[in-house]
Amino acid sequence: MRSNRVGSVVIALAALVGFAPQAGAQNGAPPSWKGGYRYAFDGGKTAGGSAIAVTCDLVIVPGAARGGCLLSVSGFQSDKRIVCHATGDARSVDVAFHGYEDGKIVNRYGVAVYKPGQTLLTLKRDENGELQTKWDGFRPDLPADAANPGRYFRLVEK
Repeated sequence: MRSNRVGSVVIALAALVGFAPQAGAQNGAPPSWKGGYRYAFDGGKTAGGSAIAVTCDLVIVPGAARGGCLLSVSGFQSDKRIVCHATGDARSVDVAFHGYEDGKIVNRYGVAVYKPGQTLLTLKRDENGELQTKWDGFRPDLPADAANPGRYFRLVEK
């Protein structure tokens, strides 16, 4: 069921940013990064018993308009969609802030949390092909001793 959600995120991303492959797109993510990636955080429960769970979905579509990626964060006290730029090579890709889904660079409360072009996170394939995430401008709620970089995102849809 969750994989279907990523598939719908891919479709929504195409509609949201007017994805059409751009001829001669430069400095984007290479085709090997195309896909849907997910990080799911389970923080237990609140004192009242509510689940503290947050899901981060990252969709990368190399060569697409407006940078080719979308970061969606939903769950406990989280609901945002960030249009981002993905650039890199076969080994690593940087995900940088472009704006929110409404085209603004401020969140729904009028706060500029990120600057355009600011790196939010970097995905890197280690020598075994495993994904490593290095948090930068964007960092979900994690324990203070959480590894950075560490294994967080995983490929869920190619």
